[in-house]
Amino acid sequence: MKILKALSLTAVLFMFLTSFTASVGDSAHVGLWKGEDKGDMGYLELTSDGYATFEFQGEKMGGKSYYNDGVELAMTYEIDNKKTPAHIDFIMIDKSENSELGRLKGIIDMKSRDQLNLAIGFGGGSRPADFTVDALLFTRVK
Repeated sequence: MKILKALSLTAVLFMFLTSFTASVGDSAHVGLWKGEDKGDMGYLELTSDGYATFEFQGEKMGGKSYYNDGVELAMTYEIDNKKTPAHIDFIMIDKSENSELGRLKGIIDMKSRDQLNLAIGFGGGSRPADFTVDALLFTRVK
């Protein structure tokens, strides 16, 4: 009887823990997105393994490896769907030291499966509270 109780408790605990854990790879945010800002077309790619890449005017920044001022960097992202609107952080990592250099803090809202709103506090600024300033609407490419 004790074994049955222990197995039941373990099963309930497992279901409880897995019900609140969301993987980036399973997220509706994953994909290649196209947006427009003041007439300029840009792209945002959010990968299932947690990397983010921005592309504007043919210049790419982010992903598993890119260079800025001779330093090899990576850019990852984290999304907190428990906040309203959801928070997104773009994290720059110095690959040679495996250390965080900084974060771009933003908010994200899935308007539909194929459209998302994104607002970022650029220049190390604080996270935007809403989408009234500097928000971009992205459409899924794939």
